[in-house]
Amino acid sequence: MVKHLRTYALFFQSLFILPLAQAQVDQWDWAPKETLTAEQQKQLGRYCQGSYINSWQATDIIGTNLSADLIVRDKNGVIHLQGAAEIKQPQTSLSADKIEGVPDEYYHASGNVILRSDSQLIRSSSGYIDNSGKAPTAFNDAKFLNHASGARGEAKLLSRSQDGVVFIEEGFFTTCEPNNESWKLYGSSIKLNPNSGFGTAKHVQIRIADLPIFYFPWLRFPLDDRRQTGFLFPSFGYSGSDGLSISTPFYWNIAQNYDATITPQYIQEKGAGVDLELRHLSPYGQTTYEQSSFSDKDEGEQTLIKLTSTQKFNQHFSAGLTAEGNPTEDKYPEANSTSIGEKDNYERSAYFGFNNGNFLNKITYLTYQTPDTANDKPFEWLPRLSSSYRIASSYLDYKINAQYTDFYDPAEDNFDGQRTAINQDAELSFSNAWGSLSPGVLVQYRDYSLHNYTTDSESDTSITHLTSYIDSSIQLERRLIINDDSWRQTLEPRLSYLHSPFKDQDIIPNFDASNTTTTYSQAFSHTRFGGNDRIGDTEQVTLGVESRLYDASNSERWAFKAGQIFYLEDRYVGINNDTDKNTAIDDSKRSDLLTSASYNGNRYSLTGNLNYNLDDSEVKLVQLVATLEPVDDIKINLSYLYTINNSDDDAKQASIGSIFPLNQNWSMFTQYTYDFLKQDSIKEIAGLGYENCCIKVSLSYQDWLNDDEKFDRGVFLQFTLRGLSTAGSANSESSVADTYWNQGQVGY
Repeated sequence: MVKHLRTYALFFQSLFILPLAQAQVDQWDWAPKETLTAEQQKQLGRYCQGSYINSWQATDIIGTNLSADLIVRDKNGVIHLQGAAEIKQPQTSLSADKIEGVPDEYYHASGNVILRSDSQLIRSSSGYIDNSGKAPTAFNDAKFLNHASGARGEAKLLSRSQDGVVFIEEGFFTTCEPNNESWKLYGSSIKLNPNSGFGTAKHVQIRIADLPIFYFPWLRFPLDDRRQTGFLFPSFGYSGSDGLSISTPFYWNIAQNYDATITPQYIQEKGAGVDLELRHLSPYGQTTYEQSSFSDKDEGEQTLIKLTSTQKFNQHFSAGLTAEGNPTEDKYPEANSTSIGEKDNYERSAYFGFNNGNFLNKITYLTYQTPDTANDKPFEWLPRLSSSYRIASSYLDYKINAQYTDFYDPAEDNFDGQRTAINQDAELSFSNAWGSLSPGVLVQYRDYSLHNYTTDSESDTSITHLTSYIDSSIQLERRLIINDDSWRQTLEPRLSYLHSPFKDQDIIPNFDASNTTTTYSQAFSHTRFGGNDRIGDTEQVTLGVESRLYDASNSERWAFKAGQIFYLEDRYVGINNDTDKNTAIDDSKRSDLLTSASYNGNRYSLTGNLNYNLDDSEVKLVQLVATLEPVDDIKINLSYLYTINNSDDDAKQASIGSIFPLNQNWSMFTQYTYDFLKQDSIKEIAGLGYENCCIKVSLSYQDWLNDDEKFDRGVFLQFTLRGLSTAGSANSESSVADTYWNQGQVGY
């Protein structure tokens, strides 16, 4: 580990020593940032220090215009131009100390040769320009630039064919600024084809700060955004438990609407594998097939597959499917670059939808693969039909949702059956500038046809339930003068009454019912449970108050919310089948005190939630997220989560992450997460990042608790050569650079 860290330290140290070749800058039509107009500066990237300015313009010259201190035509028709020689044509201009040649056939130039055309510049010691199409144009000791793309380079011999293909012999290519050459692509022979949009090179070295980092006997790379078949840059990583890992993705541009990425994987201590991603684009949508396979030295073959397709035929009709699976039965690829992860259940589904404004319809067929036979298999939908319709006006809001599901128990060891659920919600609205009153009714209907595998019996049952509610609020507002600015504060007391009578639901099964987390927003909900199986009984009054503070530009700065539910009756309906009227599931007279606060400032933002049980004097939930930027470019993230309910979901963790710029290009980042229940840190990260207009680099050391509840550690190096490609994180572990250096912007 020390050896690797020393190597990386030398690598990063070398990046500090970036050449400032001002003499070289002057040759590239380069304008520093401070000399650009305000509009030109807006187009620069955050780290770019200037721009290439193409001052050459096409002229209305007809034919060829010659100028020089001395012009002579010899008896063979060869024209000799000496001293400030220049030849102008409608689309090009050539200047040199000396030019000779035959107009419209060829020119030979020597001494300070400059060839210009639209967005192109070539400088050399001597050159041959062919206008007849019989030979390529060639330059010795040349420098070349494309203003539009920012691509430039040098070559011992530079030639250009009539169709614009550029050949570089013994030279380099880069997209870096002339005063900050962070990376260069050297090659004994480089070919740049602007017509096809890619380049090729032989005996290639990629140098970062003039240090050779990679060598390739042959390399193909993009010149623009067009898709090209070829190898992408490999990814490397090192982990304390797995050793060296490498992946080498290959991109295959099969056709205009087909492409694929094939990624071989290798992990020193684990084995090898290959990932595949195949994409198809139709006039209606996209289809993607993914497969990750890995041959583990201990476990053998490990495979995951996934097929997804979403198609929208017109504004009304759509369809889609998802088919994922684990053919190797609870064995998961150690290295995986696809979107398929380890799951308890893998989905196989298809749907067809019809939408017409406020009338929505969908039919879904859903099954699962459960690799671990010890896990319970979820209910399958064979199929589910859903429809919804809504009418809304100034005084009435009516919604109806209908759903039919044919549930199937794959294990056939408990129960399944068909369920019809219809929910109708009708709400009247009376409001003005200072308040609102919204009475409403929620009608819920359930019908079941059930099969019990234990008793091999059939049964039918149904339930109709009426819930009534009244929501009301008062809007108060006042003006404040803060620092001579007019601010606005609102105060909104809220009162809600909900009556959902008890109905016995002992014989109604639980296909998809779920408990909801009690928060301030949930306190004003009209249902106690999620899903369509349980209709929760309650008679309650919810009191709440909200206050917001807006600045002079009408941006929300502060928001405070506090509320509590007061129960007028005990609750008897729970998730399980027991709904005994004589045995309360919950007999508390009030909920926790539910509070929420948020602040949005110029440099600070804070969001917090606190649930406090007044009866037991206990804190039940604490969520805190703070983002700080005390000075420009210094970012600090703080978070804390505390939720104790004596269940598997209990959590008590604190995390802090930070980015500190060392100078304009260098930054240091850290992250630390501590678990108070485990009494140990579960993630520790420290790293350095460097970024300029053409390169991003991050080096981090990470120590983390992995999915197997074991601690692992590793060094992660990631860099992006802008204008060329990306290399980075080790196998399936995400490098911290993915988080901190996202899309070229320093931040979280």
